[in-house]
Amino acid sequence: MSVATKTPITVADLASGLGRVLEGDDQTRITGVSALDTAGPEDIAFVRSDRFQAAALESRAGAVILPEGMGAAAPSLIRSPNPAFDFAKVVTQIVAVPALDPSSSAGFHCSESAEVDPTCVLAQGVSVGAGSKLGARTRLHPGVVVYPHVIVGEDCVIHAGCILREGTRIGDRVILQPGVVIGGDGFGYVADDQGRPYPMPHVGGVQIESDVEIGSLTSVDRGTLGDTVIRCGAKIDNQVQIAHNCEIGERAMIAAQCGLSGSTKIGSGAVLMGGVGSAGHLTVGERAFVGARTGLHKDVSAGSRVYGFPQQSEWAWHRTVAALNRLPDWLRRLRAVEGALAESTEHSDPESTKDEE
Repeated sequence: MSVATKTPITVADLASGLGRVLEGDDQTRITGVSALDTAGPEDIAFVRSDRFQAAALESRAGAVILPEGMGAAAPSLIRSPNPAFDFAKVVTQIVAVPALDPSSSAGFHCSESAEVDPTCVLAQGVSVGAGSKLGARTRLHPGVVVYPHVIVGEDCVIHAGCILREGTRIGDRVILQPGVVIGGDGFGYVADDQGRPYPMPHVGGVQIESDVEIGSLTSVDRGTLGDTVIRCGAKIDNQVQIAHNCEIGERAMIAAQCGLSGSTKIGSGAVLMGGVGSAGHLTVGERAFVGARTGLHKDVSAGSRVYGFPQQSEWAWHRTVAALNRLPDWLRRLRAVEGALAESTEHSDPESTKDEE
């Protein structure tokens, strides 16, 4: 399916804006963006690598962004060392994104003591608590609840249904997708004199620095004492649980359904793939890579790659998986050997021979 652009644009203008080399027809008219297999003559698409060479040669796209040395059927080709990144910039430049209309905003509640910049847009059902501050050009979509004493910076987008609990501080250009909960109490209990669970008060907050994006239905718990912190540029996917007093480093990336126990520290540039779970008080070093569904029970050193449950180095994990695939064959061979040994033992047993005589 093609996504229509704001206004038609020539491929020459797109290539010039990207600073990339254009091959072929420089006047191809672009009116939409699309995937290779659904693109039409006025769409632009991209090719990530030569793995998609066949699709590029069959595509009907009018223009394609692709690496050096690759061919495509399109009449206009934009050469790029990073096609996915350049395509993302093209989409941002030319596709119209629906925005809140300031003239239609109504039905929100804003405390008299809240400080809301005049350029903010608050949609229907938004509630802003006492002493909270919203920075310039920030947009709150329907149903957002901002508790008292929350600070939100400039140019933020808080989508429908998000909840920002008291003491939350958010930097500039932060995006929260629908249903994100920031600053809920963590899962912390102590035993009373009869051994019954008693809730540990969570009196800390949450600090989210600038240029962070958090996906739908993710929860970031407030600190027990001190803050839970998400550093600049971190990207967090949907349905992620970040417990009390965790610290997520700059530009770290955490994929869907990860669960981080309390006081876990994720280093800058680290990557956690989907479904990773961690025990508490662990450190994942800078630029480390943690494979999908890995169970972390100890620290991960900087720059290392770990997989599996319990976690193993990438090399050990590959050997383990290869061995698992061969287990049925090894089991058959072991049973054959056991059978042969049993038969040999039976024939060589003197008592057995004596009984036969």
